[in-house]
Amino acid sequence: MKSKIIDLMPSALVKFFANPYVSGASIEDGLKTSNNLWTKYNLYSSLDLLGEAVYDDDMVYYNIKTYKQLLEKLKDNKHISISLKPTSLGIHKSFDFCKESLTSILEDAKKQKIPVTIDMEDHTLTDTTLKLYTELLENFPNLGTVLQSRLFRTHADIENLSSYNCRIRICIGIYKESSDIAYVNKKIMKDKLINYTHKLINDGHYVEVATQDKNYINKLLEDYDQLGWKNNQIEFQQLLGVPMKSTQDEIISKNIKNRLYVPFATKWDYALPYLKRRLNNNPKMAIYVINHIFRRGFQIH
Repeated sequence: MKSKIIDLMPSALVKFFANPYVSGASIEDGLKTSNNLWTKYNLYSSLDLLGEAVYDDDMVYYNIKTYKQLLEKLKDNKHISISLKPTSLGIHKSFDFCKESLTSILEDAKKQKIPVTIDMEDHTLTDTTLKLYTELLENFPNLGTVLQSRLFRTHADIENLSSYNCRIRICIGIYKESSDIAYVNKKIMKDKLINYTHKLINDGHYVEVATQDKNYINKLLEDYDQLGWKNNQIEFQQLLGVPMKSTQDEIISKNIKNRLYVPFATKWDYALPYLKRRLNNNPKMAIYVINHIFRRGFQIH
C-alpha cells in the first residue's frame, strides 16, 4: 500500500517531502552542502549525481561531462569523494561502453586524487558491477565499490575479493529483492552487516559501514575499541537528511571518519527513483506523506 501510493505521488510532492535527502539541483549546491558539513561538523561527503536507469547515449555523455566538471571543482579537496552508478554511465548499451565511461571519469579523479565508489544497484547488476570494479582497480587503486548484506551471495563475493586490496562500502541495500536470493528480515541483514564488517577487516580491506541504525553502530564502535581496529581500517557512512548528530560526534571523537552520502541533481526527473526509495525506506516520512495526501483528498496537481 505504502509503495503504491508513493509510486503514484506527483513528482512535485515527492521532491518536496524528500528534499532533506538531496543537496540541491546543481554541482554548486552539492559542493556547498559538502563544504558546510566539513567546516561545521567535520563530516566527510560522497557526492553522487542522481540519474539512474539511463537508456540514452546523450544522457550518458551528459553525466560524464557533469562528473568531469565536478572533479575539476574538487581540486585540492581532502574531504569529498564521489559515487556513481553503472546504469547512469552506459551499462544499458554494453559492458565496454560503461567501462569506457567510467575510465574517462576515473582518469580525472586519479589526477585530482579523489576517491571514487561504484555504487551497487539491484541484484541483476551485481556480477557486472564487481567485474567493472576488479578490472579497473589495478589502474585506479582509489576505486571502491559496494556490497549488500541482504544478498545470499555476499559472503562468496567477499571471498572472491580476498586477493585484492579493496575499499568496500557494506550496507544492507535499498533494493527490494526476492526471498529466493536475499534475506527479507532486516535484523538478519543487519546482523550480517556486522559479520561482513569483521570479515572484510580481517581480510585486510578498508570498510565503509553504511547504516543509520545506532545500535549496530554502537556495537561496531565497541568492537573497534576491544579488537584494536585502526582508523585506517574502517569508517562510517549515513545518508544526508538523517538526524544522527550525537552518534556522528561519538564516531568523530574516536578519530574515525564519518561520511555522508550527498546526492545532487541537475535534472529532477532523473532524481525521482532515488527519492521514492528514500521515502519507501523511511516509514515515519512515508506515513506523514500518505496522511497528508488523504487529508487533501488527493487534490494535488
